[in-house]
Amino acid sequence: MSGANLIFEIDGQNLDIESAEILNEATGQKEKTYKLKGIFSTIGEKNRNGRVYPRELWEREVKAYQTEIESGSINTLMEFEHPPRTEVDMMQAVAKINRLYIKGNFVMGEAVILNNEKSKQLKCLIDNGVKISVSSRGVGTVENGVVTDFKLITYDIVPNPSDFNATMNGICESHENGIHEMYQLNEGILQGKTFGIDKAGNIIPQLTESVSKEELKASLKKALCSLISEM
Repeated sequence: MSGANLIFEIDGQNLDIESAEILNEATGQKEKTYKLKGIFSTIGEKNRNGRVYPRELWEREVKAYQTEIESGSINTLMEFEHPPRTEVDMMQAVAKINRLYIKGNFVMGEAVILNNEKSKQLKCLIDNGVKISVSSRGVGTVENGVVTDFKLITYDIVPNPSDFNATMNGICESHENGIHEMYQLNEGILQGKTFGIDKAGNIIPQLTESVSKEELKASLKKALCSLISEM
């Protein structure tokens, strides 16, 4: 696979969140645990971005993902929002996927929110009734609305699906190796970066093209005009 894009997909489902208090034997203090369960992806049906992921694609990727879970790979970690990169940053993780499986026409998942500084705010939002969902992160190609090639990286935590437009469109900021770059996100597809997959299954960047200040201003102006017209 070459010329693939980084794709984020949200299927518009709120997660079931189970919370319980447990005793931390090391500290002697009670801690609240949070488990996330529900639909992570939809199979064979057009999603809100207008794309279809065939069943054979998800069957292959879910099967391959079991190795990630069994090995404790960093690809089982979930970050907040959708960082514009293929690598998972373990220091930015807020949750961890413990189970991923297919049931009917859905990819089902189970995850637990981590007990670290990064996840404290997320737990606070949940405790105050804020709804969250998940968004898959992977690289793939799209032909006539059908995803023909795809490699799942992980899932990320995202806001309530009612914020779908803001989640799937706009400007993404990247801070890698001390370099600050901006990229355009269009219907969940990151523009300006393409990737390939080598024989070992590794994702290889093929092109990096950040958004210029002029393009950023034009994008923001267009979004503002669109917002005003809808008022």
